Amino acid sequence: MRTYLELVRVPGVLRVTVSQLVARFPLGMLSLAVLLHVRQASGSYALAGLVVASVSVGEAVAMPLVSRSVGVFGIRPPVLVAAVVNATGMLLLAFGPPLPLLMVLLGAMIGCSVPPLMPVVRALYPRLVSRRAVPALFALDTSAQELIWITGPVVATLLSGTVSTRAPLILAAAVTLGGTVWFLLTPHIAGVRLPRNPTRPGTVLLTRSVRLAAATSFALIASFAALEIALIARFAGDSILAGLAIAVSSLGSLIGGVAFGHRRIGPRGLAAVLGGVAVATAAAGLVPGIPLLYAVLFLSGLGFAPSLAALYAMVSAALPEASTPEAFGWLNTAGLVGGATGTAVAGVLGDALGAPGPFVAATAASVVAALLPLAPGLRPRA
Repeated sequence: MRTYLELVRVPGVLRVTVSQLVARFPLGMLSLAVLLHVRQASGSYALAGLVVASVSVGEAVAMPLVSRSVGVFGIRPPVLVAAVVNATGMLLLAFGPPLPLLMVLLGAMIGCSVPPLMPVVRALYPRLVSRRAVPALFALDTSAQELIWITGPVVATLLSGTVSTRAPLILAAAVTLGGTVWFLLTPHIAGVRLPRNPTRPGTVLLTRSVRLAAATSFALIASFAALEIALIARFAGDSILAGLAIAVSSLGSLIGGVAFGHRRIGPRGLAAVLGGVAVATAAAGLVPGIPLLYAVLFLSGLGFAPSLAALYAMVSAALPEASTPEAFGWLNTAGLVGGATGTAVAGVLGDALGAPGPFVAATAASVVAALLPLAPGLRPRA
């Protein structure tokens, strides 16, 4: 803990980290909020799923490009414009007529305009602390963001059930805009200009560390998404137990990130950590009884945040400053596509094999994630 206490004493670190996490909090509730509202407004689960998909596709396509733009226009203009458009899209979806085409277009608008806070902040971190402290700061950020995914769905369902399905969208719009403005008004952002990236879009993917981080993020998040489906299938009819099981895994990730994320992890160490995640994920599909299942899920989560923190540190160390916002934008895209792929494959296997099917998908994806750091074309050179 001493490492993190020293970090938060560095001027600007606490405010920058907390403000961007607040601004990103709506991402933890957005998909569920959109799903619940569109289903309520239109009466169609199919349309609700299509709108949620349009949000994810829009974000996956636009994030690398919007992240790259901060090197051209500075940090504040692109991020602020994105936040305003994003909040406007959520309010229009909340109060607009339930026309299918309009809802799909608004979903794409919301996804395309997600503020690029994650790529920007992770490009800024090396400016706030010494290079030796960067891995610890990535670990702190990655661990703290688990709170977004633990509390976001709870807030979305609570507001939808007790107030209205518009309420989570209104809250998400307000927090996105307010949190982004707070982040942009941070003194350590004023005057900061990230250098313009002189290379063509996508060139960063030629770097081994970026390819490794993107591929591993894809597989790891696909595994977690499939595991969520597996737990929902296992606890069919009891959403509380399923939600608690998912939260236990996220809690393991939070604790693992704080405890181990600040340590420097090379490709072999990363493969070992992800191998542990794969073993625990496989065990989750085999163990009997709820207490033992929760214990295994906690263990499976322990390696999640430290692995992502290690990947982010590798990317930061391998690239010039001008390339890092776009690179982290691609990592965001890889995670989104991985989550969608894991959900889709788990659903297909669930229909074909029953409850064990999604566990097979989750285990397979986690095994792939563990093998990728050792792959000859991906393993970073010394």
